Amino acid sequence: MFTQILGQATSNPATGFMGEFRYLSDTQGLATSVGRHPDANLIPIFNSSYRRLRELVSGYGYTQFCTRGATTALPTSAIEAGETYAIIAVGASGSPGTVPTTTQIKMLDVKDTTGAWRTLPEVTLLQLRDFATTSRGRPQAWCWVTSPSISSGTTLVAGAIAVTPVPQGGSYALWTMNELTMPSATSDVYLYHNEDWRMWHMYDAMAQVCGARDKDTAKKLDFILSRLDPDVDGSPAFNIRNQAPTAAGAKTMTRSDNYLGIGGLWGR
Repeated sequence: MFTQILGQATSNPATGFMGEFRYLSDTQGLATSVGRHPDANLIPIFNSSYRRLRELVSGYGYTQFCTRGATTALPTSAIEAGETYAIIAVGASGSPGTVPTTTQIKMLDVKDTTGAWRTLPEVTLLQLRDFATTSRGRPQAWCWVTSPSISSGTTLVAGAIAVTPVPQGGSYALWTMNELTMPSATSDVYLYHNEDWRMWHMYDAMAQVCGARDKDTAKKLDFILSRLDPDVDGSPAFNIRNQAPTAAGAKTMTRSDNYLGIGGLWGR
């Protein structure tokens, strides 16, 4: 992994991400406060594109931006009498409350009463009842039930994830992608796994500027968008997708209907 400073365009030569962006997008000389593309207007675009990069690569299975939370006791009471799941709060309710730094929950690990750690599968809300049981037991799945929200403009209402069935005991740890403090000073840095990540970030930011702001640059925009297309061989987007990590070891197999197995008919 490596970093690149935000940099600035007013120095000579221009430095960092800002300087390279201006050179490649042909926006040099437009950086003054009264110019078409001052630095102060570009930085929010850079940071928005970087958030998109983090979400993209994390969705592909890269784990560089994931963080393990503290080991915490599992809840052992149902959300209400007779229910089949318990909840884990995300954020703290109140006025203004504590806004969670979590932007995505990537994985939930649990340690049951035997002391063994395992990863719970995430399911949709419509699948929550598939694991329902009225008695407490070993957790089998989790899902979002409510996202954090704002009430009356100022009061944070905590979100919650459901764990089902209601645990007998044990602990859990959340693997999350958390909000970052984005670069604002020229010496602040962006972090990348490889050069394709950096170039995807660069071209995505260019697409926003050249597409939405400079409507007369259609040919330039077409090239930039090709760099963001995962179906274009050799583009940063193509490389990010095709270099994504995959699970090691044996994969799930489906046997044919007439498979007899060792000893015939599944070893009978």
